[in-house]
Amino acid sequence: MAGGEQRGAPGRPERVALKKEIGLVSACAIIIGNIIGSGIFISPKGVLEHTGSVGLALIIWVLGGGVAALGSLCYAELGVTIPKSGGDYSYVTEIFGGLAGFLLLWSAVLIMYPTSLAVIALTFSNYVLQPVFPNCIPPYNASRILSMVCLLLLTWVNSSSVRWATRIQDIFTAGKLLALALIIIVGFIQIFKGNYEELTPSNAFNFWMTPSVGHLALAFLQGSFAFSGWNFLNYVTEELVDPRRLCFSGAREGHLPSLLAMIHVKHCTPIPALLVCCLATLIIMLVGDTYTLINYVSFINYLCYGVTIIGLIVLRCKKPKIFRPIKVNLLIPITYLAFWAFLLIFSLYSEPVVCGVGLIIILTGVPVFFLGVYWRNKPKCVNRLIESMTCWGQKLCFVVYPQGGVAEEEEEAPSARSQQPTSETAARK
Repeated sequence: MAGGEQRGAPGRPERVALKKEIGLVSACAIIIGNIIGSGIFISPKGVLEHTGSVGLALIIWVLGGGVAALGSLCYAELGVTIPKSGGDYSYVTEIFGGLAGFLLLWSAVLIMYPTSLAVIALTFSNYVLQPVFPNCIPPYNASRILSMVCLLLLTWVNSSSVRWATRIQDIFTAGKLLALALIIIVGFIQIFKGNYEELTPSNAFNFWMTPSVGHLALAFLQGSFAFSGWNFLNYVTEELVDPRRLCFSGAREGHLPSLLAMIHVKHCTPIPALLVCCLATLIIMLVGDTYTLINYVSFINYLCYGVTIIGLIVLRCKKPKIFRPIKVNLLIPITYLAFWAFLLIFSLYSEPVVCGVGLIIILTGVPVFFLGVYWRNKPKCVNRLIESMTCWGQKLCFVVYPQGGVAEEEEEAPSARSQQPTSETAARK
């Protein structure tokens, strides 16, 4: 999260505001770290298990990369056509309205982000524990405990210091790139030595099982988890201009509790949003194994990607003359959506429980939207309860609303300070 404590000029009071702490190197590290994440170290096993051969697994990887490239082109057009923070959430809200945007936000907060974090934490703990248990799979309890400790530690770091969080991001990104480079180099060395028998056509397509269409869909889901993050540039680009994440955008649109839009008075970090994400991730860690969670989050990810890209076509029809610095050929979103429909249908057929639970969780957001967002004239007792809970959360986390914008805005409009709310003073009292 871009943030940090912003100091006022000499003789002026301190100001609680978001500022740009993420530089070019850290921004690149965030993008690389989201695309080249832990998925590449765990997804290959799932892809290979569902395809039944090395050759078909390689084809799945190539097709998965091609589909991700098509999706990224569509998101490029949406990103420059609707230049708002929040990525998919902002696009869907702008095109389809509040309910659709809320359901996407609901699925992101409750499913996509926490489940992705849970998979990353579990993968990390399994790799750390594997040397301790070289002849067997690491015990369930040991893996979960280590994952939870890592998650709590990183939540504390992100709550305490943005600079330390970005430094840790840089270090882990460098570590992942070094590990990938080592794997690639060793692979080429083996090929140059002539050890590529498994890659010859006769051996590469020697199936040890006959994959069904459902198996292929699940293989794509496993592979897509390794490619996930290609749409994260839409979030990071906005944050470099207007440093807000998805919880901030949702809270300020009235789709999430206002407490999630607040930041710590001293550290200027979004502690309430971090705590909600941490709690949801801890719960999901106890639900299923790593590969089930990958199918779970990949299905929901693709569902949201498809809805967003459908929005691109709808926007072309609704606003054909709107300025589009980037405009892709319509065959690109149509091709992506054809693959999207195939993947969702056969994934739901192969994993009805896992995918069905995800759909049910998304649909639970419908009554929440109408009761919490659409219903404006709530009874006074309900409003007082919400206000008291928000006030209690502010005192517990010591958070307030960001006052104004980023550091550059302060220099351009110094007189605006006199109009800033006194929420920090209230919080200190």
